[in-house]
Amino acid sequence: MLKDILIVDGYNVIFAWEQLKKIANESLEHARMELRNQLLNYGKFKGYEVILVFDGKYTKDAASIESIAKGFIEVYTDDGETADAFIEREVFLRKGKYTNVYVVTSDGAEQNQILGSGGLRIPARELQNDMNIAKQEERLQYTHKHHRDQVVLSRNEVYDHLSPDIAEKLDALRKGK
Repeated sequence: MLKDILIVDGYNVIFAWEQLKKIANESLEHARMELRNQLLNYGKFKGYEVILVFDGKYTKDAASIESIAKGFIEVYTDDGETADAFIEREVFLRKGKYTNVYVVTSDGAEQNQILGSGGLRIPARELQNDMNIAKQEERLQYTHKHHRDQVVLSRNEVYDHLSPDIAEKLDALRKGK
């Protein structure tokens, strides 16, 4: 079964999201790490493979392609190659190998190029909205039970839906009484 892949123009997203832009003003490295962490969670929840691409000219490190986790690759392009050029090539190479090839960028020219290459575009702000919705969906999968000062997370299980006397009888059976 083919999967979807999400290719993200890292700096485009960082400077499109207010929260990340503020972090970048203090430390671009921390903004990259925050974006990476958010995308790791989002990709895992949605079942996407993710390629996070950064222009190499904004870092001291050499060009690199690093597997951060299963299905998650982080790329720093060579100083002479833009993230846009790398992304365009990846869309072309991966088209047909995935159900959908999504590219996250708010760069208008890049969006047109992606559409022409067979990719699907997602503006940076739309990704932010999608990620917020995914977080809400993830939270709905769990119920929160408060016990004094602690929060206990539990799955939505059958036991939680039983009437008190049925639950008591089952508990007694479990304990052998």
